[in-house]
Amino acid sequence: MQTADVLAIVVAVTVAVLVGVLASALVATMRVLRELGSAADSLRRDALPLVDELRHAVRDATHEVDRVERLVTSAEQLGEAVDSASRLAYRTLASPVVKVMAIGTGVARARDRLRGESDGTDRADRADRADRANRADGDARPPQVSDHSRDARRRRRTRARNGRRDA
Repeated sequence: MQTADVLAIVVAVTVAVLVGVLASALVATMRVLRELGSAADSLRRDALPLVDELRHAVRDATHEVDRVERLVTSAEQLGEAVDSASRLAYRTLASPVVKVMAIGTGVARARDRLRGESDGTDRADRADRADRANRADGDARPPQVSDHSRDARRRRRTRARNGRRDA
């Protein structure tokens, strides 16, 4: 046998070994592809119902969000209506209520004066008159103004101003 024959046999054996390795790699690849195909089928079987459930859940959530939005809008409108109604009631009733209270106070003070009763503001008036009289007589001491008479004068002025405004 010549070298060429030995070389041909070595090349043939090497090619046969390489063909065997490639065949086994091809068989392993085919097996992995079959497993991958069955995994994809299993995933499709399991995932499609889940996607449908997810679609239904999203649709239900969208309906609930719309419903809550309508409720919030209605509540806002109701709040605005109540606010508007309370402002209207305040504007409608505030001035007449103040006038009725002023009339009631005036009637009560007139009744007290007719009966000869005093309500404290008369006392303040008398104290103011006495202070003025003392100053007119040349009394050396400064007039003593009590907190009560000062407050009474402020109330009278406020009532007089408010009476003119409300009238």
